[in-house]
Amino acid sequence: RADFYPPAKLGEANARDPYAAALLSAEVVNLSRNIIITGDNYRHIPCDPALPEAVTGEQTSTQGCRCASFRTKCTVGLHTAQMHTGTMSIESTRVEKCGQRGIEGKYCLHFHKLLSCPDCQLSDNVIEQSHQRGIIVHGTHLSTTRNNVLWDVRGAGIYIEDGNEMYNHIKYNVVVCPWPFLDQVMHGCTVPGSSNSQSDTATNQAG
Repeated sequence: RADFYPPAKLGEANARDPYAAALLSAEVVNLSRNIIITGDNYRHIPCDPALPEAVTGEQTSTQGCRCASFRTKCTVGLHTAQMHTGTMSIESTRVEKCGQRGIEGKYCLHFHKLLSCPDCQLSDNVIEQSHQRGIIVHGTHLSTTRNNVLWDVRGAGIYIEDGNEMYNHIKYNVVVCPWPFLDQVMHGCTVPGSSNSQSDTATNQAG
């Protein structure tokens, strides 16, 4: 709600009067959905130096929290994925407390190596309070990611993993970081400890 004193009257603003009424517009995103995918609050789990490395040099594992030169613990929430076969369609749903920072492949919404998947769709969803990226398109082609709102996603918002994913429709999405980049606590929406320091840290943040 916005109240104006005196009440704003369209067309009566006087450019020479600094107190004259003015027509203002605001961009608004809706963070509410009737369907909610949620979980427990984030847990911080210790790393295990014995876990195998998923990709040489990335210092992460798909099997759990692997110790690294920049990681002694991982932040763990829920994750969803469709992997290798089948289709995934999630619409008009709110997903929160998701992502597993420091564990390979554990993201909020994840198309994983589905090859050609024209029926794969993520539309009109909300992702809020996410760690280690929001929406991942990996090894998948012809999918649709449309009209989603990502709010307070730590790391990259929408992430095209290999760069050879083709003919995906990614349009009309909104990614909002509510924290200033120079904030001494939050540091914008950067997040340390993931497998990609280029996409998830200050190299890929602005504002």
